[in-house]
Amino acid sequence: MSSDNNFDWKRLFLRKERPLPKTGCSIAFYIGLLLLIGYIIFSFIKYKNQVP
Repeated sequence: MSSDNNFDWKRLFLRKERPLPKTGCSIAFYIGLLLLIGYIIFSFIKYKNQVP
């Protein structure tokens, strides 16, 4: 357990080689974005049909 106390957390967060995609966003991000936009459009159409 003493070796865990010597771990440098600041260096971990400040390093530049993070496990992120090298170019653009991941496919999961685009899927989530499309689902969010679809939900907003669905909610807008549902609201517009309720208002006289």
